Amino acid sequence: MNRGMYSSFINNEMYRNCEKEWVVELEKYHRYWYDLVVNPDDVAEYFDTRKLVVNHLKRIKKEVEEHLEKRFVYFICSRERVRFNTKKKPSYNPFTKNTKIYLLVGEHGAKRSIKCKFVDVNTQMICNPDLTLTEKYITIKDSTGHLTTYPIHDFLEQTNIPLGIDSRVEYVGYTKNPHTRPTNGSHTGLSDVLYKIAEEKRDSLIYFNVFKVLSHVKNNDKLVNFTIPNSMTNEIDVELEGQILEKCFIFYFDSMNQTRNKENEYSELEKSLVKLSNENKIKSIHISYEFEHPNEYGMFSSSKVTPCISHVFTVCKSGDGVEIKDGSSIFEQLV
Repeated sequence: MNRGMYSSFINNEMYRNCEKEWVVELEKYHRYWYDLVVNPDDVAEYFDTRKLVVNHLKRIKKEVEEHLEKRFVYFICSRERVRFNTKKKPSYNPFTKNTKIYLLVGEHGAKRSIKCKFVDVNTQMICNPDLTLTEKYITIKDSTGHLTTYPIHDFLEQTNIPLGIDSRVEYVGYTKNPHTRPTNGSHTGLSDVLYKIAEEKRDSLIYFNVFKVLSHVKNNDKLVNFTIPNSMTNEIDVELEGQILEKCFIFYFDSMNQTRNKENEYSELEKSLVKLSNENKIKSIHISYEFEHPNEYGMFSSSKVTPCISHVFTVCKSGDGVEIKDGSSIFEQLV
């Protein structure tokens, strides 16, 4: 079915009169380390990491808009500081073919080590590559002499070696333009949060999220049961969709660092929920936030929420205002 067919479907009287629920799941995410923006020449003077990040985010925006227009809901997160220990060279065990790499973790640089295997992209064989380390970057030389450089957080995410560290959500926002917000330096919330993170000597990571938003209808009396993407019907305008999702996550994570305009945002969420209910018969929003391929960089927490790889919750209007409940009857049925 094309978008026009979906749009005509939502004008159907039966659809309009049925009570509905929103079902929201993570479609894709993109993460970058804010240090790459503020210290763009740490690798080398000719290597501008800020430009690389901004260009990458431009490509992401273009890819999303080529399919359907969406808003990005972003998390500004703090994470326990991790650096390569440059005072200890990596070691290779020829029997296990493991390479041991040494790390410094936390504000006080607790010594840790990880073991990983490197596979040469040309031979597809486990190898002992030439490694060059700085505190923040690892450069790997393959069998042809080609060099590949990774920031430490990209390297740790790709190797998927657990260190027992989570990403603490400090601030939630939304944007149409991920390459300019929050990277352009004029974001007051970002400035406030980054100052506090720097004081704690933690790393700052920003996650851009794109969500699938589905309108779910189930009416046993009329034998109706179907699910329709909001992006195909535009039943709820994309800007309002982004605002609602942003505020659902703001009040789910409820970070103590995001106090600016909290009362106004609560009022706006409450009004949006009333609008969804009265005009579209959408009575609740069920949200599941989890990476398709779980890893430790998908372990989120906040000052109010304990670390977890999966965050499932329900948002709805109640007599007392906005109710946010852990869990979801819809996602429980899917498990």
